[in-house]
This record gives sequence, C-alpha cells and structure tokens, in this order.
Amino acid sequence: MTLQRLWSYVAIFLPLIFIVGLLIVVNQNPWFSFTDNALSDMGSIRNPVNYYFNGFLMVFSVLGFVASLGALRNGLAYLMPLAMVLLFLVGVFPEEYAPHGPAAVFFYVLALADIAIVGIKLGRKGLSAGYAWGVLAVLTFALMLYLVKAGVFKGLAIPELIGASTILTWFVYIGLLQFGTRRNSYRNP
Repeated sequence: MTLQRLWSYVAIFLPLIFIVGLLIVVNQNPWFSFTDNALSDMGSIRNPVNYYFNGFLMVFSVLGFVASLGALRNGLAYLMPLAMVLLFLVGVFPEEYAPHGPAAVFFYVLALADIAIVGIKLGRKGLSAGYAWGVLAVLTFALMLYLVKAGVFKGLAIPELIGASTILTWFVYIGLLQFGTRRNSYRNP
C-alpha cells in the first residue's frame, strides 16, 4: 500500500472511527446528555473515567493529523493539520484548564476555514462541488454560533457535533478525491 492510499483510507474511515469512539466514551459516561452537556464534560478532571474521552480525542486527532498531512501534500488542506494539533490539545487539557477553551474554539475555526478555502479553490479549478463545500463550511459555523448564542441547548454537544459532522464528511470527500489522482494535482500552479 502506498502512502497516498494510506492517507486516503485514514481520511475515509475517520467518521467510522469517530462514531465508534464516541459510542464507547458515551457508554462509559451514562450521565452524559447531548442536550445538556459539552462533549468535553466527559473529559473533566472531576470525571473518574475522563481518560476515555481524553484518550480517544488524542488518538483520533493523531489519525486526523495523518489524514490532513496527506491532504496538505496533495493541495487539499492548509490549516487542517494545525486544527488537528489543537484538537489533540483539547484532549491534553481538560475543560478546567485555560488552554482547553481556546484550543477547542480554534479547532473549529481553523478546520471550517480550511474547508471553505480549499472548497473555493476546488471550485475555481472546475470542481463545482468545491463551492458547495465552501458555503457549507460557512453555514455550519454560522449555525454553531447561532445555537450557542441563542442558548437553544443547555450544553454545547449538539453544536459541536454539527461542526464535527461537516469536518468528518469533508475528510471522506477529500479521501475519495485523493484516490486515483496524481500527487499534488490539486496544488495551485
């Protein structure tokens, strides 16, 4: 298996890894509510099984980093590797520690900005779906902000999962794009 294929497979399977990991973590935290909690509540220092969430987040972000490096090498990412580093820090620093909040916020900002930037670039290169991705990234961010600011849910888990869904679906898209393409085929001339 070539490195190119490995990057693509990791990107394509990230949603499955995320779902399985999240199911395991939620199973270990029966008190957790998607409407009343933030996902990071499961990683709190007050939670005796916080290592499930924090460990999962760190392992997942390493896999996301691998996939985003492949995308970066192929011109399908700019900010995503840094976003994955920030996601790793969210796992390292539970919510009670100062770096947690900024790392979590900037993870979403950078990841969704990357999708918008690369989407527009793909649109300009003739892939009309790229423009749709750019719009989806902006709409996702706006929806997340609205849900948080309007207090639609007591917790942050639903807005976080909306952002995560767009990011994970993007990874599948770029993973599929990388199959059968020349390395660097999406780089700017």
